[in-house]
Amino acid sequence: MQLGIDLGTASLKALACGVQAEAVASAPYPVSSPEPLWAETDPECWLDALRSALEQLPAGTVESIGLSGQMHGIVPVSLAHGALGPAILWADRRSARYLDRIRALSPELRESLRNPAAAGMAALSILWLKEERPELYRRADVFLHPKDYLRWRLTGEVATERTDASASLLYDCPAETWHRELAGELGIDLAKLPEIRPTLGLAGRVGAAAAARTGLDEGVPVARGAADTAAALFGSGLEDEATVQISAGSGLQVVRLARSLPPGSPSLNVFAAVGEGTWYRMAAMLNGGVALEWVRSMLGLSWAEAYAAFEAGARPPRDLQFLPYLAGERTPYMDPDARGAWIGLGLHHGRLDLLHAALLGVAMSLRLGLETLGREGVRQVRFIGGSARYPYWTRLVAAVLGQPLAVASRPDLSARGAAILGARAAGLPVARLPEPEQIVEPLPLDWLEDYYASFKDAYRRLSI
Repeated sequence: MQLGIDLGTASLKALACGVQAEAVASAPYPVSSPEPLWAETDPECWLDALRSALEQLPAGTVESIGLSGQMHGIVPVSLAHGALGPAILWADRRSARYLDRIRALSPELRESLRNPAAAGMAALSILWLKEERPELYRRADVFLHPKDYLRWRLTGEVATERTDASASLLYDCPAETWHRELAGELGIDLAKLPEIRPTLGLAGRVGAAAAARTGLDEGVPVARGAADTAAALFGSGLEDEATVQISAGSGLQVVRLARSLPPGSPSLNVFAAVGEGTWYRMAAMLNGGVALEWVRSMLGLSWAEAYAAFEAGARPPRDLQFLPYLAGERTPYMDPDARGAWIGLGLHHGRLDLLHAALLGVAMSLRLGLETLGREGVRQVRFIGGSARYPYWTRLVAAVLGQPLAVASRPDLSARGAAILGARAAGLPVARLPEPEQIVEPLPLDWLEDYYASFKDAYRRLSI
């Protein structure tokens, strides 16, 4: 079987692909916050989770391994002693105090980054370590992205590749290399960054120590892998610039491929895709499932009972809005201080109304992301992610976006992309099952245009 490993923020998924079937297993690990705004994980938890996930899969011979992983984070590593401390994750905000160091750079230099600065990106986390933990910074031989750390532990390869490097804020996108000028401006030692190698390629084979630690067989070929969003695009087979892909998980991502390097935008990200010379533009919103889960738990509802009521005829409230900005916001506002609110509450509103308004608010954020990315030339919008299994939700999103959605029937696309990368790197035929899509038509809600205009106005009026 061909194994795809997706190293997520709070859990690892392992997808075993065979000719006739697939099996997936997952194992969680904690994200700790020892100080306000911090987000860390002990990298040893990733090895524990890999072993746990593998033990849940059906027995079989693993022929190849591919990796995908959460973006932006870093692990400070001593090549002799291992991780020198916890991984600093993408959700970490401790480095926000250094954002002005990036924003003060010349327009030409910032344009070469193609990305607005955000706390939690690798450049800023490394800068925080340099300034706040100088002894740890000095001892580190290299800073590795999460999936690159896991691959190092499996194979001994010390490297990264362009899909993760381009998301570090230390990458010169036109030159496709580490940004020497920026590193000089920030005082970051380029020798502490890993070599950038091709995404499509074999990294090595599972070593004896890694086999004993994880339960994998020694000698299994391991591909270099890709960042999770790039792996998901690859795993979904998306190759069309006229298709936009929406992923609704804890956060929201609206992504569109580009065959050449796009210009930068203060509200969008530009990252490398799997294929050499290809890129994708992304509108990234922080408040998707994380906001909806907060609302659901606060209201004491289950998704099963809520969606049953919606399908039975409970209509969305036209007179109640929810701003979903519980964790700040990126696209389009780039506002870490954005906050959430229900607007228009009355005595006639109940728990289902509040949750319904929250669903609408998150769907409105998706529309903001799509419109910021741009609809010109778009012929199809695809919808992926675990929440796509709820038909009512997909019809509501289609209504807010004002067009049908092509809903992917298979989840775990990052792990699937990783498995395909592993098979190709090992020279194996790709075990890939058909991936039919369902076209979902919008709910008939003719008042949404006025609602959307009011939603955007509410943010402007309530922002501080």
